[in-house]
Amino acid sequence: MSQPLRRRVIATCRRRSMAVSDQHAANGCAVAWRPSDGFVLPLAQRLRFRALPVVERRDDPFGVRDDSHTGAPKATAGQVLRETVQLLREMDAYAKRRLCLALVLVGVAAVLNGLAPVVLKSVVDDLNPSAHDAPLPLFAVVGIYALATWLTRIASQLREFVFGGAQRRMYRSLSERLFAHVIRLPMRFHLQMKVGAVSEALTTGLQGVEYILQYTLYTILPVLLELATVIGVLLHLGQPVFTALFVLALLGYAAVFAWGVVRIAGPARAAAAAQTEAHGVMLDYVANFELVKYFGAESIAGKRFDAVLARGEAHWRTYYARRLSNGMLVGTIFAGFLGLTLAYACRQVRAGAMTLGVFVMVSAYLLQLVRPVEMLGVALQQLARGLAFVERMLDLQRQAPESVQGRATPAVDGYGELVFDRVHLSYGTGQPVLQDISFRVRAGRTLGVVGASGAGKSTLLRLAVRLVEPDSGRILLDGCPVCDLALASLRAAVAVVPQDTLLLNDTIANNIRLGNPECTRVEIEQAARLAQLHAFIMRQPEGYETRVGEHGLRLSGGERQRVSIARAMLRRPRLFWFDEATSSLDALTEQHIVRNLRQIAQHHTTVVVSHRLSSVAHAEEIIVLQQGRIAERGTHAALLASDSLYARLWHQQQCADTAPYERVYPS
Repeated sequence: MSQPLRRRVIATCRRRSMAVSDQHAANGCAVAWRPSDGFVLPLAQRLRFRALPVVERRDDPFGVRDDSHTGAPKATAGQVLRETVQLLREMDAYAKRRLCLALVLVGVAAVLNGLAPVVLKSVVDDLNPSAHDAPLPLFAVVGIYALATWLTRIASQLREFVFGGAQRRMYRSLSERLFAHVIRLPMRFHLQMKVGAVSEALTTGLQGVEYILQYTLYTILPVLLELATVIGVLLHLGQPVFTALFVLALLGYAAVFAWGVVRIAGPARAAAAAQTEAHGVMLDYVANFELVKYFGAESIAGKRFDAVLARGEAHWRTYYARRLSNGMLVGTIFAGFLGLTLAYACRQVRAGAMTLGVFVMVSAYLLQLVRPVEMLGVALQQLARGLAFVERMLDLQRQAPESVQGRATPAVDGYGELVFDRVHLSYGTGQPVLQDISFRVRAGRTLGVVGASGAGKSTLLRLAVRLVEPDSGRILLDGCPVCDLALASLRAAVAVVPQDTLLLNDTIANNIRLGNPECTRVEIEQAARLAQLHAFIMRQPEGYETRVGEHGLRLSGGERQRVSIARAMLRRPRLFWFDEATSSLDALTEQHIVRNLRQIAQHHTTVVVSHRLSSVAHAEEIIVLQQGRIAERGTHAALLASDSLYARLWHQQQCADTAPYERVYPS
């Protein structure tokens, strides 16, 4: 990197670091930034490069709820299971019908499988020469045995087919509901979240639901029903000793399982949390590859990622070690049960107290149930793992979404008059962000907002569209408090060109169309022309279908900002809000776009926030924010005529700017 370029990068880092530190202090974000951290973290957050976090590791991957600090108890496995069942109960009728049918097929297959050895007993007893006449011919009994076996297999296959459809529908429904919940979470959550943690929580949570359903329907319920059938058969045939042995073995197994679940629950939960954190760290650095390369932080990224993976590996080792001890105890119990049962059966046959058919039936039960019961242990352990995964998703589900409906009025008509009346905001941190902010922007007029970084300029926008709520005071749109408006109605009335350009990984046309999904292609091209973007788009091989890449990284900063401007122009709102809308543009392009913006917004209420005073000089009123208060207000001419902060900033910028005011706003 050349020395001039290096100096420009460092200067940008310093300028943006101060801006972001002020902005995040104003927004109440819990960002731990130390001077020794340099400017990497603030620059990353200013550019919406997520993370490179330097916050201490906490149990809550979302950075919002931290039970380890508050002392709040973690949800028990029973609570997680109940909440999971409640989620499943809210599925649509199609999924419920198929799930109920799958449960019926599970019961049919389990009962038939449990009765099959009884039929085999009859076959063996009929082969005994000393046996009395059988109620059914031998071949009929063999046919019944074959039919029962066939029906068992068919029921199992049908169960898989029916459950597969229900599982896919539940996955789709849950994914849609959780996605809708995440995008409706308030600004506070999204500012404080760890990037990747939400994605991983959703992915592993849905995987955990699949674990719970699959192991319940394919292993736990079939084995339990089959065991109940076997115990019922043994009692019916008058075999209390065998029944007692089965029951004792199951009680021993249940005791080991209850003890084992408690032992593996902690490591399973910690491993799930470590997996979520590792996924978040990986996404952070991959998404911020440009920043990593600027600062040569590849080794730092690798070490941090490896440290998180090492913690996860340690938890998984503990988890598997405890699973091993549980499995060994279960194996000991069943080996002892098998030996005792066969020894007693052989003794009874020799003593003539038991027919050979009963012996074969008991042996068949032993061979038939040993492996499923062993798998029952695995299934229950996987169930515990699934519950640990689901717990992360339920943590996300418990986050309260922003209020979508207003308190009284769903919509309001008007021309876009905006009023801030003695508004105070502190975000609950105790440090005031905005103090006693009052202004009125009459319909069709323009308000300019200027001030130093961290003065609260962008916070005004967040208040206006209810991304945050004020501590006191009122904000009114056309005479109606914004808190009384439905969010959809309020945000449809405001078109925003944000300070940080936000683009989807989609085509240019679809990014522009986001401002008005019903617009035509002609309207899209017209908006692009007004944003000085059409010529650039037509030079691309795919034109308006050119994909912009992740976060719009295939476009330059100025091109991304022009896409954002074109998107706002399609909105047809009552209020335009330009938040540093031309900060990434060169002076000549800014001249054209500012002229277009004034033309488009001339019949709309407009708020222009800018650090370039030339961008707000045409406003009917300009307010100067300083430390969260309105320090000065007036027209451009009135503020210049006084020895004001605005006048001093104006003269400083005129000395440094290559495009004077007369060129930007010709008379």
